[in-house]
Amino acid sequence: MNTAETAHWVNGLLPGEPEFHQVGAFKVAGYTLGDESVACSVDFGRVNTGLITEGGAETVEVRSEILCLARTPASVPGRAVGAAATMLLDAALALREAISQAQSPLPVPMHAHPGQLLPGVGIMANLPREGYSVVHGILADPRIWGPEIPYVREEAGQVSVEAPDEAGELARLTLPLQLILLTEAEFALAAQEGGDVLFQRMAEQGVDLLDFKR
Repeated sequence: MNTAETAHWVNGLLPGEPEFHQVGAFKVAGYTLGDESVACSVDFGRVNTGLITEGGAETVEVRSEILCLARTPASVPGRAVGAAATMLLDAALALREAISQAQSPLPVPMHAHPGQLLPGVGIMANLPREGYSVVHGILADPRIWGPEIPYVREEAGQVSVEAPDEAGELARLTLPLQLILLTEAEFALAAQEGGDVLFQRMAEQGVDLLDFKR
């Protein structure tokens, strides 16, 4: 999908009227919902982080848009979304450059998929300067729509793109991916034990993920 198509899709998923902001290289839609807010990228789908899914004889390319929820003004999760998108873009470009230069060892890839840790993403978004205690991030399947995750499928040969993205020969799925911001202690647990253990502990302790000053 191009940016206009993605913005239309995202706007159909989230309530309220969006305000669009340019955050670095990315456009982000911000929604204010009472004392809560949601921010979602509308052009991160142009970034290829190397994900594919195989079902039977078919291989499908997977792209995503990043969303973040907070109990703050929408500009705060918006900056976090922009920082996460930038971090993933930089990692994809670095890996591509290393492969083209036949470098060894190759940089560790960062994929836009659940469980991917984003060290320092809150710092990139300048959150600590504003008194927020969340400084890192992890990507997760969003649950705000229940167990079913919305997606858009574009068939092979019908993928709509805009520069610098290029349509290949594969069908494409685009899905929302949630950015959850973490404190130092939460990030350390995720790095040591994995995202599943982190989320289980946070659920047991009743951690408010929307509280960026927890």
